[in-house]
Amino acid sequence: MRKLLLVIVPCLMVLLAACGTGKGLTRAEREAQLAQQVESALENASYTIAVDWMKPLGGMPRHVSSDYELKINGDQVDSYLPYVGEAYRLPYGGGKGLNFKGKMMNYKVTRTTSNRYLIEFDVNNDEEVYHYRIDMFTNGKAIIDIIGNDRDAISFDGEMIF
Repeated sequence: MRKLLLVIVPCLMVLLAACGTGKGLTRAEREAQLAQQVESALENASYTIAVDWMKPLGGMPRHVSSDYELKINGDQVDSYLPYVGEAYRLPYGGGKGLNFKGKMMNYKVTRTTSNRYLIEFDVNNDEEVYHYRIDMFTNGKAIIDIIGNDRDAISFDGEMIF
């Protein structure tokens, strides 16, 4: 019995010690860790922004209930975003809108404040040239503004996915 206790007690102590330190990181440490993840993703130009709100020019903001997102991978962009607004010239059938894959041009990341980055690039989807402007915050939140040549501008709110 004594030998059994000599084995069980140390195991229980290790288990309790592991549970006792399970409080995790402080809020400041979690924020710093998240900021580092955002910075690393922007440096590597590899990230996804899940969109949950759209704000058409001159329209009411609307909650987006689907899996709309903007993916950046190297010099490629995969834009799967809804569009509501006025279009001035469209191909027959409505065209691609903001649902396309394309190559980015003039990709630039600028740190504007201690907790904010400005990302800008252009994309030609064979129908139209779009200018993307993303305000990315170190907490992972993002505001995406898209200006097209033949459409009204539109804005989206979302969050970076890791």
